[in-house]
Amino acid sequence: MRILVARCNIRYEGRLVTTLETGDRVVLFKDDGSVVVNAVQGAKPINYMPGPTAVSEDGRTITITRTATGEALIIDVEDVHADTRYELEDRAKLVREGREKDIQATIFGTPHATEEGMVGLQRELFTEVGPVDLFCRDANGRTCVIEIKRVRAVAAAVEQLNRYMDEVGKNAAHHPARGILVAPELAPQARVLLEKWGYDFIALDEILARCEGGEELMRLF
Repeated sequence: MRILVARCNIRYEGRLVTTLETGDRVVLFKDDGSVVVNAVQGAKPINYMPGPTAVSEDGRTITITRTATGEALIIDVEDVHADTRYELEDRAKLVREGREKDIQATIFGTPHATEEGMVGLQRELFTEVGPVDLFCRDANGRTCVIEIKRVRAVAAAVEQLNRYMDEVGKNAAHHPARGILVAPELAPQARVLLEKWGYDFIALDEILARCEGGEELMRLF
């Protein structure tokens, strides 16, 4: 890890061109090739480049190029306050302490946050293959089986939703039902299965942003 604290100006060349006039910044060069530029205020980076990248230096000009796309971040250093390198190791993974039940309760209390006109019918509906997280009805009167994951959804999550759909579909009153998977993001294989079976995906953050108390849950998850 290299940490450069410098007075500099920055130019980005890629899908568009942006310039950042002279100011004091902290530039992090990470071991995976990603580069993050932070200002003296604010939590979000003002510039960044995902790895892998190629870094070259010519005098006081640092050029970071993302070879996969041709994007470039050009940093003209005017004054160096500090430039240090560290051998760092971090293999820990984030442990989420909140529960899916907290998310279920929040979304069930604001069903229209999932989509306009959605009505909640029951939480944790019992079936022979396990409890359905949320059992709802959409604006068109169709039964909706909603499976919620607080982490990235993999193929097993879609297969689980499919089992619930098979069970619910045995009741003619709920046919044809809709299957909806809610998660922060989808693994590639999960997306393939969703498209194969015709189920919908809605990003968890989008729903929580529309729920009362959702912002607090977003910080947890």
